[in-house]
Amino acid sequence: MTMRVRTGLMLIVATAMMGLASCGHYTCGVTFGNSTCSGGPISLSGGSGSPDAAFVFVADGTASPGSIQGYTLDTNVNPPTLTATNSYIPPATPNLDSGMGMAVAQKKFLYTAFGSTGQIYGWTIGTNGSLTAVQASPYLVSPAFGTSSTFGFDTHRVITNPAGTLLFIGDEFGSQIYVYQIGSAGGLTAVTGSPFPAPFSPGYMTTDGLGSFLYFTDSLANHTGTEIAGFSIGTGSNLGVLTAIPTSPFVGPSFNMWQVEGEPTGKFLIGTKGLSDSVNQQEDKNLYVFSIAQASGVITQVGAASPTTYSPMSIAVQSNAGGNLVYTFGYDVAGTGFNAAEAYTISSSGTLSAVNQSPFSIAALGSEGQFDQSGGFLFEYGGIFNTNTVIYNLTFFDVVAGAPTLPTPEQTYGGFWVATDAP
Repeated sequence: MTMRVRTGLMLIVATAMMGLASCGHYTCGVTFGNSTCSGGPISLSGGSGSPDAAFVFVADGTASPGSIQGYTLDTNVNPPTLTATNSYIPPATPNLDSGMGMAVAQKKFLYTAFGSTGQIYGWTIGTNGSLTAVQASPYLVSPAFGTSSTFGFDTHRVITNPAGTLLFIGDEFGSQIYVYQIGSAGGLTAVTGSPFPAPFSPGYMTTDGLGSFLYFTDSLANHTGTEIAGFSIGTGSNLGVLTAIPTSPFVGPSFNMWQVEGEPTGKFLIGTKGLSDSVNQQEDKNLYVFSIAQASGVITQVGAASPTTYSPMSIAVQSNAGGNLVYTFGYDVAGTGFNAAEAYTISSSGTLSAVNQSPFSIAALGSEGQFDQSGGFLFEYGGIFNTNTVIYNLTFFDVVAGAPTLPTPEQTYGGFWVATDAP
Protein backbone atom coordinates (compact mmCIF):
# COMPACT_ATOMS: atom_id res chain seq x y z
CA MET A 1 0.00 0.00 0.00
CA THR A 2 1.23 3.49 -0.77
CA MET A 3 -0.49 5.35 2.04
CA ARG A 4 1.30 7.72 4.35
CA VAL A 5 -0.80 6.02 6.99
CA ARG A 6 -0.66 2.27 7.49
CA THR A 7 -1.76 -0.30 10.06
CA GLY A 8 -1.17 -0.55 13.97
CA LEU A 9 -3.51 -1.91 16.61
CA MET A 10 -5.98 -0.95 19.31
CA LEU A 11 -9.09 -2.47 20.86
CA ILE A 12 -12.47 -1.07 21.88
CA VAL A 13 -15.29 -3.00 23.51
CA ALA A 14 -18.19 -2.39 21.16
CA THR A 15 -20.74 -1.64 23.88
CA ALA A 16 -18.76 1.49 24.69
CA MET A 17 -19.73 2.97 21.38
CA MET A 18 -23.26 3.60 22.61
CA GLY A 19 -22.02 6.21 25.08
CA LEU A 20 -18.66 7.65 24.13
CA ALA A 21 -17.96 11.31 24.70
CA SER A 22 -15.88 13.09 22.10
CA CYS A 23 -12.28 13.72 23.08
CA GLY A 24 -8.72 13.93 21.80
CA HIS A 25 -5.99 11.44 21.14
CA TYR A 26 -5.11 9.37 24.26
CA THR A 27 -5.13 12.33 26.64
CA CYS A 28 -8.69 13.03 27.69
CA GLY A 29 -11.15 11.77 30.25
CA VAL A 30 -13.97 9.62 28.92
CA THR A 31 -17.44 9.12 30.34
CA PHE A 32 -19.81 6.36 29.40
CA GLY A 33 -23.54 6.52 29.78
CA ASN A 34 -26.58 4.60 28.72
CA SER A 35 -27.73 5.80 25.35
CA THR A 36 -29.74 4.15 22.66
CA CYS A 37 -29.11 3.82 18.99
CA SER A 38 -31.54 5.33 16.58
CA GLY A 39 -31.59 2.07 14.62
CA GLY A 40 -32.82 -0.06 17.53
CA PRO A 41 -31.38 -1.91 20.53
CA ILE A 42 -27.95 -3.53 20.46
CA SER A 43 -27.26 -6.74 22.37
CA LEU A 44 -23.65 -7.91 22.70
CA SER A 45 -22.20 -10.85 24.60
CA GLY A 46 -18.70 -9.43 25.00
CA GLY A 47 -16.47 -12.50 24.97
CA SER A 48 -16.19 -15.84 26.74
CA GLY A 49 -15.65 -14.70 30.34
CA SER A 50 -12.39 -16.64 30.57
CA PRO A 51 -9.20 -14.82 31.61
CA ASP A 52 -8.12 -14.95 27.97
CA ALA A 53 -11.18 -13.49 26.26
CA ALA A 54 -9.62 -12.88 22.85
CA PHE A 55 -6.37 -13.06 20.93
CA VAL A 56 -4.87 -10.88 18.21
CA PHE A 57 -2.22 -12.10 15.77
CA VAL A 58 -0.07 -9.80 13.63
CA ALA A 59 2.32 -10.78 10.83
CA ASP A 60 5.78 -9.26 11.30
CA GLY A 61 7.50 -9.18 7.94
CA THR A 62 10.26 -6.74 8.87
CA ALA A 63 12.89 -9.38 9.70
CA SER A 64 14.51 -12.55 8.39
CA PRO A 65 12.79 -14.75 9.25
CA GLY A 66 9.44 -13.08 9.71
CA SER A 67 7.09 -14.13 12.50
CA ILE A 68 3.55 -14.03 13.85
CA GLN A 69 3.20 -11.87 16.97
CA GLY A 70 0.53 -12.69 19.55
CA TYR A 71 -1.52 -10.55 21.97
CA THR A 72 -4.06 -11.48 24.63
CA LEU A 73 -7.13 -9.64 25.92
CA ASP A 74 -7.66 -10.31 29.64
CA THR A 75 -11.11 -9.20 30.83
CA ASN A 76 -10.76 -10.60 34.35
CA VAL A 77 -8.65 -7.69 35.54
CA ASN A 78 -9.84 -4.15 36.15
CA PRO A 79 -9.27 -2.45 33.85
CA PRO A 80 -9.00 -5.20 31.21
CA THR A 81 -5.69 -5.38 29.34
CA LEU A 82 -4.50 -6.18 25.84
CA THR A 83 -0.83 -7.16 26.04
CA ALA A 84 1.74 -9.44 24.47
CA THR A 85 0.81 -13.06 25.16
CA ASN A 86 2.75 -14.59 28.07
CA SER A 87 5.36 -17.25 27.23
CA TYR A 88 4.44 -16.91 23.56
CA ILE A 89 6.92 -18.27 21.02
CA PRO A 90 6.42 -16.50 17.66
CA PRO A 91 6.43 -19.02 14.80
CA ALA A 92 8.84 -18.25 11.96
CA THR A 93 7.47 -17.16 8.59
CA PRO A 94 9.13 -16.27 5.24
CA ASN A 95 11.80 -13.56 5.21
CA LEU A 96 10.69 -9.94 4.88
CA ASP A 97 7.13 -10.95 3.95
CA SER A 98 4.13 -9.56 5.86
CA GLY A 99 1.82 -11.97 4.08
CA MET A 100 -1.28 -11.18 2.06
CA GLY A 101 -4.01 -11.81 4.59
CA MET A 102 -5.01 -13.74 7.71
CA ALA A 103 -8.08 -15.71 8.72
CA VAL A 104 -9.28 -17.72 11.71
CA ALA A 105 -11.51 -20.78 11.35
CA GLN A 106 -13.76 -22.08 14.15
CA LYS A 107 -11.75 -20.03 16.69
CA LYS A 108 -9.25 -22.92 16.51
CA PHE A 109 -7.09 -22.47 13.40
CA LEU A 110 -5.08 -19.53 12.03
CA TYR A 111 -4.08 -19.28 8.36
CA THR A 112 -2.00 -16.86 6.35
CA ALA A 113 -0.50 -16.93 2.87
CA PHE A 114 2.88 -15.65 1.66
CA GLY A 115 3.41 -14.62 -1.94
CA SER A 116 7.22 -14.63 -1.76
CA THR A 117 7.26 -18.41 -1.30
CA GLY A 118 3.83 -19.36 -2.65
CA GLN A 119 2.88 -21.04 0.62
CA ILE A 120 -0.04 -21.18 3.05
CA TYR A 121 0.82 -21.54 6.73
CA GLY A 122 -1.64 -22.97 9.24
CA TRP A 123 -1.57 -23.18 13.04
CA THR A 124 -3.75 -24.52 15.83
CA ILE A 125 -4.60 -21.81 18.38
CA GLY A 126 -4.10 -22.97 21.97
CA THR A 127 -6.33 -21.93 24.84
CA ASN A 128 -3.42 -19.76 26.06
CA GLY A 129 -2.93 -18.08 22.67
CA SER A 130 -0.03 -20.27 21.56
CA LEU A 131 0.36 -21.38 17.95
CA THR A 132 1.25 -24.92 16.83
CA ALA A 133 1.70 -25.76 13.15
CA VAL A 134 -1.02 -27.99 11.72
CA GLN A 135 0.06 -31.17 9.99
CA ALA A 136 1.78 -30.64 6.61
CA SER A 137 2.02 -26.86 7.10
CA PRO A 138 3.25 -24.89 5.22
CA TYR A 139 1.38 -25.88 2.06
CA LEU A 140 2.92 -25.15 -1.34
CA VAL A 141 0.16 -23.76 -3.52
CA SER A 142 1.96 -24.43 -6.82
CA PRO A 143 5.56 -24.39 -8.08
CA ALA A 144 4.91 -21.10 -9.93
CA PHE A 145 2.84 -19.51 -7.20
CA GLY A 146 5.61 -17.30 -5.86
CA THR A 147 6.62 -16.03 -9.30
CA SER A 148 4.00 -15.68 -12.01
CA SER A 149 1.09 -15.86 -9.59
CA THR A 150 2.34 -13.91 -6.59
CA PHE A 151 -0.28 -12.78 -4.10
CA GLY A 152 -0.52 -9.01 -3.81
CA PHE A 153 -0.77 -6.83 -0.70
CA ASP A 154 -4.42 -6.26 0.11
CA THR A 155 -6.95 -6.93 2.84
CA HIS A 156 -9.50 -9.76 2.93
CA ARG A 157 -7.74 -11.89 0.33
CA VAL A 158 -7.66 -14.72 2.87
CA ILE A 159 -11.09 -15.48 4.36
CA THR A 160 -13.21 -18.38 5.59
CA ASN A 161 -16.89 -19.16 5.31
CA PRO A 162 -18.96 -18.50 8.48
CA ALA A 163 -18.81 -22.17 9.49
CA GLY A 164 -15.01 -22.16 9.25
CA THR A 165 -14.98 -25.24 7.02
CA LEU A 166 -13.60 -23.54 3.91
CA LEU A 167 -10.60 -21.29 3.25
CA PHE A 168 -10.65 -18.89 0.28
CA ILE A 169 -7.54 -17.19 -1.08
CA GLY A 170 -7.64 -14.61 -3.87
CA ASP A 171 -4.73 -14.67 -6.32
CA GLU A 172 -4.31 -11.08 -7.48
CA PHE A 173 -2.07 -11.63 -10.48
CA GLY A 174 -3.44 -15.01 -11.53
CA SER A 175 -7.06 -13.76 -11.41
CA GLN A 176 -8.18 -16.93 -9.69
CA ILE A 177 -9.44 -18.13 -6.31
CA TYR A 178 -8.00 -21.04 -4.36
CA VAL A 179 -10.47 -22.94 -2.18
CA TYR A 180 -9.55 -25.47 0.53
CA GLN A 181 -11.60 -27.65 2.82
CA ILE A 182 -10.49 -27.35 6.46
CA GLY A 183 -10.18 -30.70 8.21
CA SER A 184 -11.03 -31.46 11.82
CA ALA A 185 -7.36 -31.02 12.80
CA GLY A 186 -6.90 -27.89 10.65
CA GLY A 187 -5.33 -29.58 7.63
CA LEU A 188 -6.12 -28.18 4.18
CA THR A 189 -7.37 -30.14 1.17
CA ALA A 190 -7.81 -28.41 -2.18
CA VAL A 191 -11.39 -28.44 -3.45
CA THR A 192 -11.93 -30.20 -6.77
CA GLY A 193 -11.48 -27.63 -9.53
CA SER A 194 -9.42 -25.21 -7.40
CA PRO A 195 -8.13 -22.70 -8.33
CA PHE A 196 -11.28 -21.30 -9.92
CA PRO A 197 -10.90 -18.64 -12.64
CA ALA A 198 -12.13 -15.17 -11.70
CA PRO A 199 -13.38 -12.56 -14.18
CA PHE A 200 -10.86 -10.05 -12.80
CA SER A 201 -8.19 -9.70 -10.15
CA PRO A 202 -9.92 -10.42 -6.81
CA GLY A 203 -9.65 -7.67 -4.20
CA TYR A 204 -11.76 -7.58 -1.05
CA MET A 205 -13.55 -10.91 -0.56
CA THR A 206 -16.51 -11.76 1.65
CA THR A 207 -19.25 -14.33 1.97
CA ASP A 208 -22.86 -13.64 2.73
CA GLY A 209 -23.77 -14.23 6.36
CA LEU A 210 -25.04 -17.76 5.68
CA GLY A 211 -22.02 -18.88 3.67
CA SER A 212 -24.01 -19.55 0.49
CA PHE A 213 -22.22 -17.08 -1.77
CA LEU A 214 -18.74 -15.61 -2.24
CA TYR A 215 -18.36 -12.01 -3.44
CA PHE A 216 -15.28 -9.95 -4.28
CA THR A 217 -14.50 -6.55 -5.71
CA ASP A 218 -12.22 -5.53 -8.55
CA SER A 219 -10.01 -3.47 -6.24
CA LEU A 220 -7.45 -1.27 -7.94
CA ALA A 221 -4.13 0.02 -6.60
CA ASN A 222 -5.48 3.51 -5.92
CA HIS A 223 -8.15 2.30 -3.46
CA THR A 224 -11.02 2.21 -5.89
CA GLY A 225 -13.20 -0.57 -7.23
CA THR A 226 -15.06 -0.94 -10.50
CA GLU A 227 -17.25 -4.06 -10.24
CA ILE A 228 -18.36 -6.96 -8.04
CA ALA A 229 -18.23 -10.66 -8.88
CA GLY A 230 -20.15 -13.42 -7.17
CA PHE A 231 -20.07 -17.22 -6.95
CA SER A 232 -22.35 -19.73 -5.29
CA ILE A 233 -20.52 -22.03 -2.85
CA GLY A 234 -21.14 -25.74 -3.24
CA THR A 235 -22.32 -27.90 -0.35
CA GLY A 236 -22.35 -31.61 0.46
CA SER A 237 -20.21 -33.65 -1.91
CA ASN A 238 -19.45 -30.42 -3.81
CA LEU A 239 -18.39 -28.50 -0.70
CA GLY A 240 -16.47 -25.40 -1.72
CA VAL A 241 -16.95 -25.74 -5.47
CA LEU A 242 -17.51 -22.26 -6.96
CA THR A 243 -20.10 -21.59 -9.65
CA ALA A 244 -20.56 -18.12 -11.15
CA ILE A 245 -23.77 -16.35 -10.14
CA PRO A 246 -26.04 -15.45 -13.09
CA THR A 247 -25.28 -11.97 -14.52
CA SER A 248 -21.99 -11.82 -12.52
CA PRO A 249 -19.85 -9.77 -12.61
CA PHE A 250 -22.10 -6.88 -11.62
CA VAL A 251 -20.99 -3.79 -13.53
CA GLY A 252 -22.11 -0.17 -13.46
CA PRO A 253 -21.94 2.91 -11.20
CA SER A 254 -23.95 1.14 -8.47
CA PHE A 255 -21.27 -1.54 -8.15
CA ASN A 256 -18.12 0.61 -8.08
CA MET A 257 -17.16 -0.67 -4.61
CA TRP A 258 -13.74 -0.92 -2.94
CA GLN A 259 -15.06 -3.26 -0.22
CA VAL A 260 -18.24 -5.22 0.44
CA GLU A 261 -19.06 -7.15 3.62
CA GLY A 262 -21.86 -9.58 4.45
CA GLU A 263 -24.05 -9.31 7.56
CA PRO A 264 -25.28 -12.27 9.64
CA THR A 265 -28.76 -12.78 8.16
CA GLY A 266 -27.39 -13.38 4.66
CA LYS A 267 -29.83 -10.84 3.21
CA PHE A 268 -27.46 -7.94 2.54
CA LEU A 269 -24.00 -6.77 1.56
CA ILE A 270 -22.73 -3.41 2.85
CA GLY A 271 -20.25 -1.58 0.63
CA THR A 272 -17.96 1.44 0.47
CA LYS A 273 -16.18 3.09 -2.45
CA GLY A 274 -13.09 3.55 -0.27
CA LEU A 275 -12.18 7.01 -1.53
CA SER A 276 -10.13 9.55 0.45
CA ASP A 277 -8.68 12.95 -0.30
CA SER A 278 -5.17 11.85 0.61
CA VAL A 279 -5.19 9.04 -1.95
CA ASN A 280 -7.78 9.84 -4.60
CA GLN A 281 -8.17 13.60 -4.23
CA GLN A 282 -11.87 12.95 -3.81
CA GLU A 283 -14.20 11.42 -1.24
CA ASP A 284 -17.49 9.57 -1.19
CA LYS A 285 -19.25 10.06 2.13
CA ASN A 286 -21.70 7.20 1.80
CA LEU A 287 -22.35 3.57 2.59
CA TYR A 288 -24.20 1.33 0.15
CA VAL A 289 -26.47 -1.64 0.83
CA PHE A 290 -27.17 -4.45 -1.62
CA SER A 291 -29.89 -7.07 -1.25
CA ILE A 292 -28.98 -10.69 -1.99
CA ALA A 293 -31.48 -12.86 -3.88
CA GLN A 294 -31.53 -15.95 -1.69
CA ALA A 295 -32.02 -18.42 -4.53
CA SER A 296 -29.52 -17.04 -7.04
CA GLY A 297 -27.12 -14.72 -5.20
CA VAL A 298 -27.83 -11.82 -7.58
CA ILE A 299 -27.32 -8.49 -5.81
CA THR A 300 -29.31 -5.25 -6.20
CA GLN A 301 -28.72 -1.89 -4.54
CA VAL A 302 -31.26 -1.12 -1.81
CA GLY A 303 -32.58 2.43 -2.06
CA ALA A 304 -30.33 5.47 -2.07
CA ALA A 305 -26.85 5.66 -0.57
CA SER A 306 -26.66 6.19 3.20
CA PRO A 307 -24.74 9.39 4.09
CA THR A 308 -21.74 9.23 6.45
CA THR A 309 -19.80 11.99 8.18
CA TYR A 310 -16.47 10.93 6.70
CA SER A 311 -15.52 9.03 3.58
CA PRO A 312 -15.24 5.38 4.73
CA MET A 313 -12.10 3.65 3.50
CA SER A 314 -13.11 0.36 5.15
CA ILE A 315 -15.89 -1.19 7.21
CA ALA A 316 -16.36 -3.82 9.90
CA VAL A 317 -19.65 -5.69 10.24
CA GLN A 318 -20.83 -7.72 13.22
CA SER A 319 -21.09 -11.34 12.12
CA ASN A 320 -22.57 -12.93 15.27
CA ALA A 321 -26.19 -14.08 15.27
CA GLY A 322 -28.36 -11.05 15.99
CA GLY A 323 -25.51 -8.62 15.33
CA ASN A 324 -26.54 -5.44 13.52
CA LEU A 325 -23.58 -3.05 13.86
CA VAL A 326 -21.54 -1.60 11.00
CA TYR A 327 -18.42 0.48 11.71
CA THR A 328 -16.50 2.68 9.29
CA PHE A 329 -12.84 3.75 9.33
CA GLY A 330 -10.69 5.98 7.15
CA TYR A 331 -7.85 8.42 6.64
CA ASP A 332 -8.03 12.11 7.43
CA VAL A 333 -7.78 14.69 4.66
CA ALA A 334 -4.01 15.13 5.07
CA GLY A 335 -3.34 11.39 5.10
CA THR A 336 -1.29 11.70 8.30
CA GLY A 337 -3.95 10.44 10.70
CA PHE A 338 -7.35 8.79 10.89
CA ASN A 339 -10.93 9.92 10.93
CA ALA A 340 -13.09 9.13 13.93
CA ALA A 341 -14.81 5.75 13.64
CA GLU A 342 -18.52 5.83 12.86
CA ALA A 343 -21.18 3.32 13.89
CA TYR A 344 -24.46 2.35 12.22
CA THR A 345 -27.11 -0.31 12.68
CA ILE A 346 -28.66 -2.19 9.78
CA SER A 347 -32.37 -3.02 10.01
CA SER A 348 -34.19 -6.09 8.72
CA SER A 349 -35.10 -4.07 5.62
CA GLY A 350 -31.51 -2.98 4.93
CA THR A 351 -31.79 0.56 6.31
CA LEU A 352 -28.67 2.01 7.96
CA SER A 353 -29.11 4.32 10.97
CA ALA A 354 -26.37 6.17 12.86
CA VAL A 355 -25.70 5.18 16.47
CA ASN A 356 -26.08 8.03 18.98
CA GLN A 357 -22.92 10.15 19.47
CA SER A 358 -21.30 8.68 16.37
CA PRO A 359 -18.67 9.50 15.07
CA PHE A 360 -16.40 8.69 18.04
CA SER A 361 -13.27 10.82 18.26
CA ILE A 362 -11.65 8.51 20.79
CA ALA A 363 -11.70 5.79 18.12
CA ALA A 364 -9.62 7.66 15.54
CA LEU A 365 -6.70 5.23 15.59
CA GLY A 366 -6.96 3.13 12.47
CA SER A 367 -8.02 2.59 8.90
CA GLU A 368 -9.41 -0.92 9.46
CA GLY A 369 -11.51 -2.73 12.03
CA GLN A 370 -12.65 -6.22 13.00
CA PHE A 371 -15.20 -7.70 15.38
CA ASP A 372 -14.54 -10.87 17.31
CA GLN A 373 -16.87 -13.81 16.72
CA SER A 374 -19.07 -12.93 19.73
CA GLY A 375 -19.64 -9.43 18.38
CA GLY A 376 -18.73 -7.92 21.74
CA PHE A 377 -15.25 -6.62 20.94
CA LEU A 378 -14.19 -4.27 18.18
CA PHE A 379 -10.53 -4.14 17.17
CA GLU A 380 -9.05 -1.26 15.19
CA TYR A 381 -5.76 -1.33 13.31
CA GLY A 382 -3.68 1.69 12.33
CA GLY A 383 -0.24 3.27 12.29
CA ILE A 384 1.46 6.48 11.14
CA PHE A 385 4.75 7.26 9.45
CA ASN A 386 7.29 8.88 11.76
CA THR A 387 10.71 9.81 10.27
CA ASN A 388 10.27 7.29 7.44
CA THR A 389 9.29 4.50 9.86
CA VAL A 390 5.76 3.23 10.31
CA ILE A 391 4.98 3.42 14.04
CA TYR A 392 2.41 1.02 15.48
CA ASN A 393 0.56 1.40 18.78
CA LEU A 394 -1.20 -1.32 20.74
CA THR A 395 -3.92 0.21 22.93
CA PHE A 396 -6.93 -0.94 24.93
CA PHE A 397 -9.77 1.25 26.20
CA ASP A 398 -11.48 0.16 29.42
CA VAL A 399 -15.18 0.83 28.92
CA VAL A 400 -16.23 -0.03 32.46
CA ALA A 401 -14.18 2.52 34.37
CA GLY A 402 -14.28 4.93 31.44
CA ALA A 403 -10.58 5.77 31.55
CA PRO A 404 -8.44 4.68 28.61
CA THR A 405 -5.16 2.94 29.40
CA LEU A 406 -1.96 4.37 28.00
CA PRO A 407 -0.68 2.78 24.79
CA THR A 408 1.99 0.13 25.09
CA PRO A 409 5.51 0.94 23.80
CA GLU A 410 5.58 1.63 20.10
CA GLN A 411 6.21 -1.28 17.77
CA THR A 412 7.67 -1.25 14.26
CA TYR A 413 6.40 -4.57 12.97
CA GLY A 414 3.38 -4.44 10.76
CA GLY A 415 1.50 -6.66 8.40
CA PHE A 416 -1.75 -8.44 8.19
CA TRP A 417 -3.67 -9.18 11.35
CA VAL A 418 -6.69 -10.99 12.74
CA ALA A 419 -8.66 -11.03 16.00
CA THR A 420 -10.42 -14.04 17.50
CA ASP A 421 -12.21 -15.13 20.64
CA ALA A 422 -10.32 -17.68 22.72
CA PRO A 423 -11.07 -21.33 21.73
